[in-house]
Amino acid sequence: MNWKNVLLLIQVERKSGRLLRGKNPSKYKENRFLANWLYLLAVVVGIIVGVFALFLSGTISDVLGIDVQSYAAYVFVTLPTTILITNAILGMVYQLQRSGVKMQAEAPYWLPITWQEHTLASVIASLLGIPLGIVLFVSSAIIVFSIFNGLLLLAIATSIAMFAAAFLTSTLTEILRVLQVRSMGAVHKSSGKSAIWVRFIGTLAFFAIFYVIYYTVILSAGNILLTLTDIQGSLFYVPFVWLGLALSNFFITGGSVLIGIVYTLLSVAFISALYSLAVLLNKRFGLYTPPAIKIQSGTYTPKTGILGKLGFSSVEAAVINKDFKAFTRRKELIPVFITPIVFMLIPLMQSFGLANTAIEPEGMLISFAMIFLLPSSFMSYMLGNFIIGEEGQVIWRIYASPISAKNLVKSKYFFVILFGLLILAITGAVGTILFKPTPIMLSVAILTAVFLIFALSAVSLNIGFRGADFIETPKPRMIRPVWMLLSMVSCVLIALAIMAPLLLSVVSSFLGEFGIINFPTINPFISVTMSGIIAFVITGLFYKFNLDTAKEFLKKAET
Repeated sequence: MNWKNVLLLIQVERKSGRLLRGKNPSKYKENRFLANWLYLLAVVVGIIVGVFALFLSGTISDVLGIDVQSYAAYVFVTLPTTILITNAILGMVYQLQRSGVKMQAEAPYWLPITWQEHTLASVIASLLGIPLGIVLFVSSAIIVFSIFNGLLLLAIATSIAMFAAAFLTSTLTEILRVLQVRSMGAVHKSSGKSAIWVRFIGTLAFFAIFYVIYYTVILSAGNILLTLTDIQGSLFYVPFVWLGLALSNFFITGGSVLIGIVYTLLSVAFISALYSLAVLLNKRFGLYTPPAIKIQSGTYTPKTGILGKLGFSSVEAAVINKDFKAFTRRKELIPVFITPIVFMLIPLMQSFGLANTAIEPEGMLISFAMIFLLPSSFMSYMLGNFIIGEEGQVIWRIYASPISAKNLVKSKYFFVILFGLLILAITGAVGTILFKPTPIMLSVAILTAVFLIFALSAVSLNIGFRGADFIETPKPRMIRPVWMLLSMVSCVLIALAIMAPLLLSVVSSFLGEFGIINFPTINPFISVTMSGIIAFVITGLFYKFNLDTAKEFLKKAET
């Protein structure tokens, strides 16, 4: 193992993004402060949080008489397991985002490096960024907190264990990445086009299951945190909790130092075994490329199809079909589809008691609105932002094709609306079964969601035109961050404007029920009608703006 090669490969991974995005890569020079600002910020914020927790713990101890030191010790020994679960999700999202352009960002395979060096550099490089920032933040906070609580040794040991847990998670992510490439390649080879849907649905299912575990363990930590040490003890046969068990036996009363040493050695052996497996898989499948889907021979004859029957021209239908294939086949776009699932899972899990919290009667309306309105609105917002930038550096195909501004806006706008309505149908069905709303509530929710989909799609599409980012290396961004933030703020304000009559109706109903202010009852269908008028005006205005923006956008090919 040449550690100098490993360090150089890590630097290649870290610098490649800024280098490839640079306007003049031949004169690229790294600013050390800007390269490490995230880690410096994590340490500074961690120190501040640690000082605040220190003063807060003193107040709690004096007023409530709680043994903060014992409580903190139980919390510390659960942190490696918490970091492992959190970084596992972050790692999988990161791999999906970079998988489509991995060959462009990684070091060439013809360099004189070994697979051991390549694998170790890839594992460490995937820790850089937010995963490492989280570990530094938590470590800084608990060390500062522990200085005056007699827990400094435990805090240092916990920090080391968290770094080990993060490395373990990154190694596991590397293994899953290689296996995914290999398995999807085999599916492509054996099942052709159906492989696309196997990969798409399989990835969504994986994240849904993983998020259920994450939500149950992490977001319910207020009820689980003190008993997580007992949970770790009952799962002693699971290697992923051995780091936490080692800390428990070393520092928690009743533990055994000998057993702690055993779990430490087992943890080291498990991490080493995972790394060896990652090296072995990289040797076997590291250069594996999924076989391309074969194109059938014969003369191509265009068909009218469903889109043609709906009134779309052949050009518009071609753009819609292209976008449909892009958004279901590009793995870095999977998080766009995952987030609406998460919005749906939260009230669903609460309803079945999986999150250790039940939905209170006064929170039922919020959960009902969340499952009906949030997923479809978010999908419209995200797709509108990305639908133009996802063209990437081959945007010249749009410029060179006989596509008018009207064709482009009509096809893109329809695609965004289509997915928004599809998500609404899925979440609406789940919400109807879960909450059993009255016909009036169901009608109001569906109509409001449809208004939001049409309006937010038009707004986000306009911003997507203006802020499109066609650079694809090291990973596609599709929209510039400033425009993404502007789109989020704009969509939130417009959504509030559309829902304002309904919100006024709900507020007046609650205030009248509790006798605070005697507002006259507003008919919900009057509120929905007013919301519809507002949405119609906003949609019409921004559709006109989109046509004008698309004309300017297409003129770029002539300049």
